[in-house]
Amino acid sequence: MPESRTLSPDDVARVHVVAQSIRAYAAEWAIRANGGYLAQACGTAELLSLLHTTVLELGPSDAPHSPPRFVSPPSPGNPGVRGEDWLGAGPDALIISPAHYATAQYAALVATGRLAPTALIESSTDGGLLEMIGAEHSPGMAVTSGSLGIALGVGVGRALARKAQKRPGDIWVVISDGELQEGSTWEAVQLAAAKGLDNLRIVLDRNNMQVDGQMAGVMPIGDVGAKLRAFGLDVLEHSAHDVPGLWNSLEELKRSEGPAILVSHSEPWRGFGILEPRWGQNKLHFVRLTPEEKIDLQREVAEIWAMS
Repeated sequence: MPESRTLSPDDVARVHVVAQSIRAYAAEWAIRANGGYLAQACGTAELLSLLHTTVLELGPSDAPHSPPRFVSPPSPGNPGVRGEDWLGAGPDALIISPAHYATAQYAALVATGRLAPTALIESSTDGGLLEMIGAEHSPGMAVTSGSLGIALGVGVGRALARKAQKRPGDIWVVISDGELQEGSTWEAVQLAAAKGLDNLRIVLDRNNMQVDGQMAGVMPIGDVGAKLRAFGLDVLEHSAHDVPGLWNSLEELKRSEGPAILVSHSEPWRGFGILEPRWGQNKLHFVRLTPEEKIDLQREVAEIWAMS
C-alpha cells in the first residue's frame, strides 16, 4: 500500500498553473481550427494536471520532444509510433479512454514539458501525429479507443497481465460518463471486480454531456455511484476542480485494496466565460466559434498567460 503523502502549497500552485496552461493550449487549438474539443480540456484540466505532476509515476518520456510525421500503422517489421512513449515506462500507466479527449492530453504533455509547444501547431496538420480524435500513435494516447467503452477493457487486460507477471505499478484509466451507456464498460467493471484487481484505478469524468446532448435528455443513467458499487467497485466522488480535495481522493484511490473508481464531477465550461451559455444550447461536445467568440476567447487566453 502506498505511503500517505501531503500536498504542499507549492504543489497546489504548480497544479493550478499546469491546469490553466492545459485550458489555454486547448483554447488556442480551438481558435486556430475554428472549433474543437475544448470543453473536455476545461473539465479535466485539474485532473490531468494532478495525474501528470503529483499522482502518477510515469517515468521520463521516451519520445522526441517534437514528434515525427505519421508514416503508416504498425506492421510486421515496422513498429510505428507509440503514443505511450511520451508517457514513459512507468511503473504506472495512463490510458485516456475517450479519443476526443486527445487535445486535453496533448496540452497536458506540453504543459509538463513532455512535448514541444510547437507540436500543437506543426503536428496537428494533415500527416501529423496530433489528431483531433486520438489514436494509439497520438502522443499520450495508449490505445485507439474508437467506440466508447473499449479502453477500459484494455486497462483490465493490462492489469490482469501485470498481476500474472508480478509487475509493480497501477493501470489508470480515465473514462467519460457517456461510456456508462456502453455494455462493454460494465463487462470490464464486472471482470475487474471478479478478479479483485487492486492495481486498476479508474477515474470517471462526470460532466453530464455527450455528443447528442445532455445525458439526462439522451439516456439517463441514474445514480452512477450506486450502480458502480453494485458491480463491486470501491467508489469515491469529488469535485474535479477542488485541487486539494481531488488530490486526496486520488491518493485514497491508490490505497484501495480492490478495483476502485473516482467519480470526478466536472464543469466542462470551467475557465472560459464564453462556454457557459452554450450549456443550454448543447454545443459543448464540439465547440464551434463565431468571430466574436474567437475574440473573446483570445482575450481570456491572454489573461491566463499573463497570470502564469
